[in-house]
Amino acid sequence: MRVEEGQESAFITCDSCSHEFYAQSGAASSRRITLTRAQLKMPEIEEFVVLLVGIASDGVLEYEELQKLTEWLNSHIHLEVPAVRFMVDLMIRICADGKITEEEIFEVQLAIERVLPKEYRSQITEARKTAYYDQPATANQLDAIESITYQRPIDLNRRQASELLSELFLNSPASNRQIMFLRFWNRVDLATKSRREISEWIDSFTHGDEARWLAWDLFKEESGDDGSQRDPLFVPIGAGEKYLERVYRNYR
Repeated sequence: MRVEEGQESAFITCDSCSHEFYAQSGAASSRRITLTRAQLKMPEIEEFVVLLVGIASDGVLEYEELQKLTEWLNSHIHLEVPAVRFMVDLMIRICADGKITEEEIFEVQLAIERVLPKEYRSQITEARKTAYYDQPATANQLDAIESITYQRPIDLNRRQASELLSELFLNSPASNRQIMFLRFWNRVDLATKSRREISEWIDSFTHGDEARWLAWDLFKEESGDDGSQRDPLFVPIGAGEKYLERVYRNYR
């Protein structure tokens, strides 16, 4: 949560970490967020960088580390440095509802990487990716694997699940959505290809011609397609050319 221009400054208390943030008006979104070389020479910013690197270097943000970050931001709220203002605004927004979710922690991680210069950022980014992929596979990953193999694996981490999905995707038959797209563009001859091969064809077919995607979107809108896995036979073979002509007429 941010105090808009013209409003009075205010304290916002986070129920998750029990810290108060001093919300100021104004925004740093129009200014450069990454710390500059000149800013890095400021004693307070040197301290800020040490803190950010320290809490993010292992790729995982712990609750106690978030507390350290909020304490530092509260103590340096006066700094007219866009990177500091950016982090303050982010933490105010995240803490506004009184809880911090995994998605919001991930957002803080990305914000730290955005603030830090490249020489600090690269190692932290790699650590975050490694830590992420070493965690147990997500429910979505396991659901996707089970939908293809009809078995739910155990003891997989996210990297292993991702690699398995890539392998399954390479060899699995076309999805209903892909068959629909092939019928729309009169390319049912490709229906026996794997999902990966059809996906590559779609990328090539639509590359540089947004009108082909717009034609497909127009058809889906008019047919009431909500994105669910419907029977592909409802898509008329070769309807794409008619819709493509309509798109071209509308954009001329």
